[in-house]
Amino acid sequence: MSTREVDLAVGGMTCASCVARVEKKLRRIDGVEASVNLATESAHLTVPDSVTDDELIATVARAGYSAALTGPSAAEPAPPPSPEGESAQSTGGVPAASAAPAATAPVSERGARGSLGASHLVRAEELRRRLVLSLLLSVPVMAVSMSSTLQFPGWQWALAALTLPVVTWGAWPFHRAALAGLRHGSFTMDTLVSLGVTASTLWSLWALIWGGAGEIGVRMPMSLAGMLTGAHAGGHHPHMYFESAAWVTTFLLAGRYAEARAKYRSGDALRALLELGAKEAARLRLTAPSGSTDAIDVLDDDGAPRPDATRHEERVAVDDLAAGDLIAVRPGEKIAVDGVVVEGASAVDASLLTGESVPVEVGVGDEVTGGTINASGALLVRATRVGEGTTLARIGALVTAAQAGKAPVQRLADRVSGVFVPAVLGIAALTLVGWLAVGASAQDALTASVAVLVIACPCALGLATPTAILVGSGRAAQLGVVIRGPEVLELTRSLDTIVLDKTGTVTTARMSLDTAASAGIGSESGWQGRTPAIDPLMLAGALEASSEHPVAAAITAAARERAEVEGSRLPAAEGFGNHEGRGVTGRVTSTDSGPGGTHDVAVGRASWIAERGIALPGHLSDALEAAESTGATGVVVAIDGRATAVLAVRDTVRASSATAIAELRALGIRPILLTGDNARAAAHVAGQVGIDPADVRAEVLPADKRDVVAELQASGAVVGMVGDGVNDAAALAQAGTRGLGLAMGSGTDAAIEAADITLVRADLDAVVAAVRVSRATLRIIKQNLFWAFAYNVAAIPLAMAGMLNPMIAGGAMACSSVIVVVNSLRLRRAG
Repeated sequence: MSTREVDLAVGGMTCASCVARVEKKLRRIDGVEASVNLATESAHLTVPDSVTDDELIATVARAGYSAALTGPSAAEPAPPPSPEGESAQSTGGVPAASAAPAATAPVSERGARGSLGASHLVRAEELRRRLVLSLLLSVPVMAVSMSSTLQFPGWQWALAALTLPVVTWGAWPFHRAALAGLRHGSFTMDTLVSLGVTASTLWSLWALIWGGAGEIGVRMPMSLAGMLTGAHAGGHHPHMYFESAAWVTTFLLAGRYAEARAKYRSGDALRALLELGAKEAARLRLTAPSGSTDAIDVLDDDGAPRPDATRHEERVAVDDLAAGDLIAVRPGEKIAVDGVVVEGASAVDASLLTGESVPVEVGVGDEVTGGTINASGALLVRATRVGEGTTLARIGALVTAAQAGKAPVQRLADRVSGVFVPAVLGIAALTLVGWLAVGASAQDALTASVAVLVIACPCALGLATPTAILVGSGRAAQLGVVIRGPEVLELTRSLDTIVLDKTGTVTTARMSLDTAASAGIGSESGWQGRTPAIDPLMLAGALEASSEHPVAAAITAAARERAEVEGSRLPAAEGFGNHEGRGVTGRVTSTDSGPGGTHDVAVGRASWIAERGIALPGHLSDALEAAESTGATGVVVAIDGRATAVLAVRDTVRASSATAIAELRALGIRPILLTGDNARAAAHVAGQVGIDPADVRAEVLPADKRDVVAELQASGAVVGMVGDGVNDAAALAQAGTRGLGLAMGSGTDAAIEAADITLVRADLDAVVAAVRVSRATLRIIKQNLFWAFAYNVAAIPLAMAGMLNPMIAGGAMACSSVIVVVNSLRLRRAG
């Protein structure tokens, strides 16, 4: 069955019970899988192609909530809500998107992410207005209720007049959501609050009007103990609970206000990341002297403008850019697209995107990333990725997807949330009946029952996991780490082994030719401009030009540099064959040096050359051993069946590698170095970064990397694999079966797609940050869940026993949600 993924913005949810109800309704549709997130107010769905978007939106509406499409296909904001749709919004009186499918327009993914933070601010402002009025009216209600000296003649009626605006207008968000839920047969936290406030108010009005409490001259003193427990001293008239009703509303509004502000802050990191992108760019239009604008007439072989081409610069919105466009970037401007520099040189500041504080020098041929800042010189960039295809947009999409998911540790909370509110309603009813059954007054029974209603807090359960994931994933993104899903967090806890692919991970993968030893001329260091009788470097460079391997790139670059010095070009190669992990073969036509004609050329490992029946002369063997003993990669060049040269290619160890590996050890993780290089070169690099020689796996073919990971897993290790190439994809995927795959963001799309975590900042410090932030996020989730469960387990029995005044219960309930969100905000300093 063919499926697709759909994202919805869901309005009106206030607690875990709301989440459980929406998920339950959506999952009743055959073939639909749903994950609903309270903190991000969203739903991520996997649905059969036969299920329409309108059907999904209508299903959410039948559950009592509003919905709108988000995603790449969604382009316009939702229209103003109908009265029915508005009633589903639960807090702050903020209009929600209409729940009616016909009236619900889609919202773009970027717009939805941006509007989420704005909606929290708008909601917070509306709640603030209700809170301020409620607080101003509730203070005199409390003061007069507590002090008999302030109880002037007719004070009871004045309190009623002050309280009614609080419990009606102030508490309207709770009443409205409760009524909307009732219409759809659902019960949420708002149901509990609305019932509690309404019951306290109606009892007080009955006591005031018919119970004798409204008689002029009646006084009702309250002790401190009475304020805490609800017990009241003396008097034959029923007690009034205006102060409880008013302060329950005020406390809950304060809690909702603080929660909305905290939710906004929890998304700061992701919003900052998404706002990095440029809004406009300077696009270059080229015209040839002939008037042609065709690329072949205005661009040279390297994609740079021809000197005789006329340049026309225009400012355009980034949405109007296309791959292949030439973008002029001046000093201080943001780079609008992912692309390749075709003209100019500069230092690029990527600190906001990757966390890397040192600007990176770039020049012609170097890749640049959209969202980074051109710090110095002018650049001309050819766009390779634009819009949703840029690295920045892909990171945003991955982070958003991670925030929409659920960690496995949340499952217990989800099961409890599904029955929480009905259970609390039952407990409140039993409390009322129980107190009456043992002979207590109706007043005391009502006090205990109302306290149960307002102290129970499913909201904390619903916020425990998503707020932590929201803040944690945003913080990780700030540090250059993109976590694919919340299930990854739990895997980092048990991670005990990490496999590091040497090239591009421990080292920079910026290889260069260090020395060259040719048959008959010995070893050269600083070879430029020296041409042996037969030029194996030129032939090897011509052949390696067809390979994407870093070693091949280094050899080709050196050969081209030599050709430039000599005023020649690389010879032509044909019949290229790639022997994965071993070497390359082909035929190269040589006319610039030595004897002309076509040569059979093989370039690769010494062991592979030997397997082909080609022996190394003594001085080439010595050169090979000398190179490998110092950590260089020795490559043998064979021409027409004879070994003619050893090329020593050297990579540079990243400055951060040694420190990062020491920090991984401190986290209880054993580092293992994996490389296709020979054992001597691998041991040299391992010694530089502090990896035990016993933990080096050398001369591993690309196809065998997966087997190394599987072997470690079979021994009981929980393995993380860090890599950056196409040939790492299988090993990354294998690591993900019982551990983690971590891909360097500088690597290939295949590696990134196979990984659980993408490291935008291409160094091992990002690996350490990934582990620390993930473990810290999991720790905060567990703390939040413990608090949410412990609070309800302890508070509900106290309320049943009559030990808590409804006012105190309401304050405690409001604080419980705020505590969970504030605890999650601690992750903003993680890593």
